Amino acid sequence: MNQFNKTSIGKPEKWLIEAALSIGLDYSGLSHETTNELTIHSIKRHGSHDIHGEATVTSADFDRIPNIVKNPDYAVIGAIRKETLINAYAKIDSGITYLYFEDVLKSRKNKALRGKTLYKVKRPLLFDEFLNIVSRNKKTDISKAGIFNLQKNVQAAGGRPHG
Repeated sequence: MNQFNKTSIGKPEKWLIEAALSIGLDYSGLSHETTNELTIHSIKRHGSHDIHGEATVTSADFDRIPNIVKNPDYAVIGAIRKETLINAYAKIDSGITYLYFEDVLKSRKNKALRGKTLYKVKRPLLFDEFLNIVSRNKKTDISKAGIFNLQKNVQAAGGRPHG
């Protein structure tokens, strides 16, 4: 049995705190964190070179997470997946899109933006493709989430790109 380990990777950036406030959420007292469960899950689900080829998640990809949450190209803040508040980020680099999802934990014991999964798509995703992945064919509610295309400095709210 693996011992649960978590690592803080920093406080939310100003843009993220403001994005959360715009939809009624307060992230100012939270920190981004990763866990060994994130690593185990991501490698188990997305780490087979035979299946994923160039999009295989490697241990080096976890070093990208601080930059993904600091400077994403796209973000969905405050979506609901299986009754859990989540954030999703996409960062496009060298023709690969890195997708990172985190749970928003605001309980008495856990106050964090905790990494849930990391995976890659071996091409640059379009904004609408990212939204489709996040909504997972309507399984994740993005209707009240903050939706941000930071690549073009365009913001949208209420689940509709571009307003």
